[in-house]
Amino acid sequence: MSFLQVLSSELVKTKRTSIRLIVFAIPIAYPVCMLWYFSKYNDPLSWQMKIYSGFFEVLTVSLPVIVSLLTGLISHQEEKAGNFVGLLAAPVSRAQLYVSKLVLLILLAIMDIFLATSLMLLGMDYILHVDNVHCGLFLQGALLSVIGSLILFSMHLFISFAYGMGASIAIGGGGFLISAIIGATVVGDDIWPFIPWAWAVRLSKIPILLMPEAKLADGIQPSEFFLQELVKGIMPSIICFVLVTIGGIMWFNRWEGNKSHE
Repeated sequence: MSFLQVLSSELVKTKRTSIRLIVFAIPIAYPVCMLWYFSKYNDPLSWQMKIYSGFFEVLTVSLPVIVSLLTGLISHQEEKAGNFVGLLAAPVSRAQLYVSKLVLLILLAIMDIFLATSLMLLGMDYILHVDNVHCGLFLQGALLSVIGSLILFSMHLFISFAYGMGASIAIGGGGFLISAIIGATVVGDDIWPFIPWAWAVRLSKIPILLMPEAKLADGIQPSEFFLQELVKGIMPSIICFVLVTIGGIMWFNRWEGNKSHE
């Protein structure tokens, strides 16, 4: 069985589950709420910067909870189907099974984040009537949000299978607090490159530096500072994602799946 077939079967498993409801409802409801909120403000000098900052900050701070819930639901679904027997008895390699679930989660995240961002851009143009919408910077923010959240998918997929849905959601709740404090406030200015839950928040904020309205301290070049911040966030995000994924695959290859988390 090819990897695409395995991936397709994983997608079919989500049919008529709350996973699809979450995946399709959030990227539509979220931009609608944000458009309603920002419709009450109209400051031509900094309106677009406030929209960008608010949109991505709320989105990325919420990612630990959303990711923990989705991975937990996937694990719980397999547990209910014969205590993981159906999963581990499949005529497919363990590595393919694990990677297919991880890839599916990441693809769903990419679809959701870019859909929400696209709807927000359309709303800014046709509903809020924002002048000169910086579409490219918003799309960069969406891409960096995905990159910064990769580690969350890999980490929570392992936690969900090893310790259950409850543990995944509990850690996701803690990650939500960490991302809000370290990622969204000045408290984490010096330590955020070492905190996985802060990567999506901080990376998503970087494109705002290139907005014409952005004000930096004297002597700081926006493009140079932009690249420095990118390197500080992208390097640990990708390296840790690869290492945790490899570790998860190695563990899954030896896992018996006989422990109930009920």
